[in-house]
Amino acid sequence: MTKARALKKRYILFELRGPQMDEEPLKRALYSEALKFFGELGLSYAALKLVSFEKTRMRGILRCERDYLDKVLGFLALLCSLDGAESRIVSLKSSGSLKSLVEVSTQPR
Repeated sequence: MTKARALKKRYILFELRGPQMDEEPLKRALYSEALKFFGELGLSYAALKLVSFEKTRMRGILRCERDYLDKVLGFLALLCSLDGAESRIVSLKSSGSLKSLVEVSTQPR
């Protein structure tokens, strides 16, 4: 029996531009749109996860599989509405470590 391959993760710092949203509705809307874009199999390979979201600054961090980083960035660029409201998700930075993105996200705009 072979060992399962470990997930090679990449993190994406993003900014939500649109109406205020809490973390849970954002998560549901994001996963719903990702399911439409990638399909069930593609979404499972992308391993998309909302790691954190700060409502006051409208910034958050997404995690995805390393091989799917370009596809996830493309998906975010094409996204124009969440939960029926016009919204944009702007990718600010991507990194292999969560620590570097947390430092950037806490800096003032």
